[in-house]
Amino acid sequence: MFKIINTLANQINRSPMFKKILALLLVSLVFNAFVSAHSGKPKYHVIIDTDGAIDDMRAISMFLAQNDTRVLAITCSQGTLAPDSIFVKVNNLLAAFHHEGIPLGLDKKLDKELPLWAAYTQKIKWAANENSQSASPKVSSGELISLVFKDYPEKITLVALGSLKTYAELVEQHPEYVDNIERIVWYNNPYVDTDFNESVSPESYTYLKQKNIPLEVVGNNSDRYNIDEAYVETIKSTNSKYAKQIAWVHQHPEIVSRMKAEHLQLWDDLVALYLTVPILFQTEKTEGEVSYVSVQNELPDEVVNKAISAILESGIQTTNRVFNSFPIIADLYKPDYAKILESTIENYGLIEWKAISMTNEIHGHTGIYSIIGAKMGIRAMEYFNVGVNNLTITTFAGSHPPLSCFNDGIQIGTGATIGQGLISVSDTVLEVPTITASFNKQKIKIAVKQEIAEQMQKEIEYGVNTYGGLTDEYWRYIEKLAIRYWSEFDRNEIFTIRKL
Repeated sequence: MFKIINTLANQINRSPMFKKILALLLVSLVFNAFVSAHSGKPKYHVIIDTDGAIDDMRAISMFLAQNDTRVLAITCSQGTLAPDSIFVKVNNLLAAFHHEGIPLGLDKKLDKELPLWAAYTQKIKWAANENSQSASPKVSSGELISLVFKDYPEKITLVALGSLKTYAELVEQHPEYVDNIERIVWYNNPYVDTDFNESVSPESYTYLKQKNIPLEVVGNNSDRYNIDEAYVETIKSTNSKYAKQIAWVHQHPEIVSRMKAEHLQLWDDLVALYLTVPILFQTEKTEGEVSYVSVQNELPDEVVNKAISAILESGIQTTNRVFNSFPIIADLYKPDYAKILESTIENYGLIEWKAISMTNEIHGHTGIYSIIGAKMGIRAMEYFNVGVNNLTITTFAGSHPPLSCFNDGIQIGTGATIGQGLISVSDTVLEVPTITASFNKQKIKIAVKQEIAEQMQKEIEYGVNTYGGLTDEYWRYIEKLAIRYWSEFDRNEIFTIRKL
C-alpha cells in the first residue's frame, strides 16, 4: 500500500489533469492506509514541547486525535508566549477534550522579549471555557519528563513545536535517558537565516546536533499549504471533536483577518502529519544524525488537507478485531435501539455506542449498572487519552447483582478484563458505583455522582415495588430504563473524578 502511495506521490508533478487524478487517488489511499494500519496499540509514544503559537494548538489536537500516538506529557516552554500563559491554554484545551489526565510541565521564563505576534496570539482562546487558574499541579518540565522516562517500557519520541531548549537540558542533565529516546522531531525551517524556533535557543540546536540522537527537522520551505478557506472547510466537514475545536478557534476575527491576508500556513501541523504519514514527505538532506524533511514536491494542498482530516477523524474510530467496521445500520437493531442509534452516536460517539452494545450482548440483558460501567470505562480511557487494554482497574462493586453488573460494563468499556489480569474486584463494596483507574504512574478515582446514584436506586426500587422482583414486567421496565440512561446520561456529566 505505502509503495503505491510513494509512487503516486512522486508522479504528482505531471500534467494538471494527471495531477488531479493522482491527487484524488492519493487522498483515498492515504486515508485507507492510515485507518486500516491501526492495531489498537500505539506505534509512537511522544512528549510534546509547545511554545504556545496557534499552529501548536492545531498540531497538539492532531496528536491527541491519533489512534497510533500516545501523548505521555506536554511541556510549556517560552517562545511565542511565556510558559505560564501557554500552560493555561494547553490545560484548557485538554479539559475541552476531556483528556485531563495528560500531565503538563512548565519551563522557567526566559530573560527574553516575546515576539511581535505574542499579543495577538495571547488573545486567541484555545477553548471556550478558558480559566486563568488551573487545578493541575505546576511541575517543572525537567521533573515531569524525567518521571515519564523512568521505567517507561517503550522508546519515546520527543516532539518540539518551539525551541529545542527543553530537550537539550534533558540530554545534558539526564544522559541515562538518551538510549530511551527514539528520535527528536522538530519544526524549524533551515532554509532561512535562523528560523524563529531556532532563534529562541540556537545553542540548544547546536548542542543536539552533536549528540548521537536522530534529529528530524520538519519545515515548510514553500509558499504553499496555507491556512485558508479550503483548509477551514475541510476541517469543518471532518466528524471529530478535535476538528470541531480547530474550526471553533479559527473563527476568531484575528485569525480570519490573517487568513485573508495569507499570513498563516501549515507549520507545526506538519510535524504531526509527518509522524503519522511520513510517505507524504521527502528527505532533502542529511548531516550525520540530522535529517531535513519537507512535504513531497508539488503535492496538492487538497491531499495534505485530507490527510489532516483523516488524522483528526481517527480518534473517533472504534478498534475492531472481527468487524471491518462496527455496524450502525438502524435495520440491524431492534426497534427500541434503532430509535436512539443516530442521536446517541451523535451525542456520545461511536466508541461508547459499541462498548454499550457489546456489554449488553455479553451481559445477557440491557442492564442499568452494566451500561453505567461501560460509560465510566470510556470516560476513564478518555481522561488519560488511551485505548483499550491500557488501564489497570479496581472496582468496588462487589460480586453480587445488581451492583456487580457494573463490572461487566467496565471490562468491556476499557478492555481491562479478568483474562488480561487488568481488573480486580475489591473486598470493599461501595453503594455508589466506583473504580480506581491507573495509567503510567497516575491514578484516579471515578464514581457516579451521588444524585445520579440516588436516582438510579429510586427508579429500580419503583420497578421492584410495582412489578415485583425478576418478573417479565420488571425486566421490560428495566430495559426501558436502561435505554433511557444510555441515550440521556452524558458520561462527562454523571461522574466525579479525583486524582489519587
